[in-house]
Amino acid sequence: MVSLAAAVLAVALQAPVTPMGRHSVAPWQQLAESWDDLSPTQRDRALKNYRDYMQLPQEKRHDIDRRYEKWKQLPQGDRERFRQKHDRYHGMGLVDD
Repeated sequence: MVSLAAAVLAVALQAPVTPMGRHSVAPWQQLAESWDDLSPTQRDRALKNYRDYMQLPQEKRHDIDRRYEKWKQLPQGDRERFRQKHDRYHGMGLVDD
């Protein structure tokens, strides 16, 4: 389900997860691979994001899905660059939680 994936992606961009039993990897590889990899706080945030997403008009949801699919097609280096830029903006208070 793309919409749930978008919600999990939003959480992952905020707080990467290192699943137990795995060795250290680059930050862009620390994304949660399943619902079970998320902490309770991250699950709550993902569920809130999903519920907020479902409240949006259909056209807005379609736009979000389209942008998410476009992001997934980017080369890994570009995705990492966007993630770093997001983190910088988040630290400056320019990105909402």
